[in-house]
Amino acid sequence: MTTLVTKRDARSLDHATLEEMRRLAVSRVLAGETQRAVAASLQVHHGAVWKWVKTYRTAGAEGLASTKSSGRPSTLTEKQRARLRAIVIGKSPLQLGFAFALWTVPAVRAVIEKKFGVVLHDTSVSRLLRGMGLSPQKPVRRAFQRDDEQCMRWTTEDFPRVVKFVKRKQATLLFLDETGVHEDAPVGTTWAERGKRPVVRVSGARRRANVISAVSPRGRLWFRCFRGTLTAQGFITFLEAMLHDIRGYVVLVLDRHPAHVAAATRRWLHAHRDRMRVELLPPYAPDLNPDEHVWSQLKGMFRRQPLGRFEEFAPAVEQAMRQIADDPSAVKKLFHHPAVAYVQQALNW
Repeated sequence: MTTLVTKRDARSLDHATLEEMRRLAVSRVLAGETQRAVAASLQVHHGAVWKWVKTYRTAGAEGLASTKSSGRPSTLTEKQRARLRAIVIGKSPLQLGFAFALWTVPAVRAVIEKKFGVVLHDTSVSRLLRGMGLSPQKPVRRAFQRDDEQCMRWTTEDFPRVVKFVKRKQATLLFLDETGVHEDAPVGTTWAERGKRPVVRVSGARRRANVISAVSPRGRLWFRCFRGTLTAQGFITFLEAMLHDIRGYVVLVLDRHPAHVAAATRRWLHAHRDRMRVELLPPYAPDLNPDEHVWSQLKGMFRRQPLGRFEEFAPAVEQAMRQIADDPSAVKKLFHHPAVAYVQQALNW
């Protein structure tokens, strides 16, 4: 019975194995075996063995060494690649007249075609971007109305002046913010069998709880849960409770929420100017407020552990906030976030 042996494509082998095969084939031919016999035993085409022997006779043993392929040459020149990288890093697609705001592979492909007259496949564009040291990342959301120069002045000039005032008055420095927590917010990720999306049972309700809080770089947190929209009176009530709990002068850093700048609030602050001073953050810059990161921690707790069917939502939110407030080290870590590093720099901690 005849056994058929399928010849292998030597190019499919790794470099080290292929080099060893070439050397073995040549040594056997030089020892007296025929090229066809060697090819049959190695399961390769006899033309491959003939080529290896010819290379050995013209270039010697060094000609049998494996060399890494240079690959297909880049379609774009080095100058064009550098220009493309500068465009992707330094500009938004909207600035170039495109109708999209994110640098996706199709967006970059369109720029390459428009700027350099080169048409590439999406796979080639993706390989090109990775070769330039770029990778797909989740962007930070930022409002168009944000004034980056004003934010820079706040972190480098305005806030250091606030810190000098705090130290001179021996005041308590606080950052204040408020948020709403939804029961139907997305849950976190969980490991499961591949191809089978896991199911997490939740109550199905759409309840909401609102929270206002203030944090200190020293690790203290004050908070209050409330219903409905935050009003000037509700804000004033929270400030009165804080002043009752804190001795001495308070410097409060917050955003321009309507309740914070309402006429009633301004009148109350003027009446209590001997106890409290307010500093306003730049508009549309929530990331500069350390108290903003309390909400990430709070909502993360509910993503990891959704409520059961009969659990009350508002008490659960209050309990979670109490858990955060009872851990001063966790509150201090809020100030380690890169976006609010300016606070520790100004405090020289």
